[in-house]
Amino acid sequence: MKQWKFAVAIAILLGASGFTQHVQTTEPIAQTGNTYAKTRTVARYHTPTLLIHGLHAGPHAFDQLIRTAQNTRRGQLAMTAFVSPDHVTCSGFWPRALRHPLIRVVFNNNHQSWNTNARGLNLLLRHLKSVYGVHRFDAIAHSRGNLDLLRAYGEAHPLTLHKAVLVAVPANGKMRLDDPLGQNRILPNGQPLLKRRQYRDLVRLRPTFPRNKVHVLSIMGNIGNGSDGVLTNVSSRSLYPALGSKFASFKQVIVRGRDVNHHWLIRRNPRVINMALNFLWPKGKPIN
Repeated sequence: MKQWKFAVAIAILLGASGFTQHVQTTEPIAQTGNTYAKTRTVARYHTPTLLIHGLHAGPHAFDQLIRTAQNTRRGQLAMTAFVSPDHVTCSGFWPRALRHPLIRVVFNNNHQSWNTNARGLNLLLRHLKSVYGVHRFDAIAHSRGNLDLLRAYGEAHPLTLHKAVLVAVPANGKMRLDDPLGQNRILPNGQPLLKRRQYRDLVRLRPTFPRNKVHVLSIMGNIGNGSDGVLTNVSSRSLYPALGSKFASFKQVIVRGRDVNHHWLIRRNPRVINMALNFLWPKGKPIN
């Protein structure tokens, strides 16, 4: 009888403390290479938002966005994920009750190709599903991080991508490499005149990219010459003809004025930061 009363008391305490429902999932035992899996109990956490930096960038690329999200109570940094193609290490504290958790993604080698980074991202997504029981995610990506994200999600989708804010997408070349300013343009049929390697890679994702799943906000800067100083607006606008038919919805915005150069768009432009946060979590709906 005493044991029964003790069990009831524990159950009441767990319920009062916000104990969440647990789900069963399977986690492959990758270390041994075995094809069987082990079953474990995983708590359901709220949908996370991945913050994915670009080429040569690092952990501080989203500092201002994180501060703004936390100050306006629209998001909270929960974790930093250090990502390699075959290994993911996570640090931080992610409470189950956190409504809008932010996960800062840091590539251990930020000079690798988007194909390599995509493998690491999918490893992270499988980890989030296995350990945290989430089934979908949102993302904010900048520059080359957009290609990492789109390649990862197009190749494999352990989690459903729901909303994506894609800032300065190099969808069809880079000015100093293969996309000189004024050389390319969008034709009346909506297609770019010149289709470079990045564009062709995105087009190749069409057969496996999930249809009508992801809502996209694409943001690009214009310093006054049709570019953000690194990417032409034509390159970023090429995202829609490459993959737009697969998106559930698509909105494209060109910002002008201060801090619209490529590197500052997501680091310090308040309009871009608030546009991204409002797209993910409409203003007026703060965390309770």
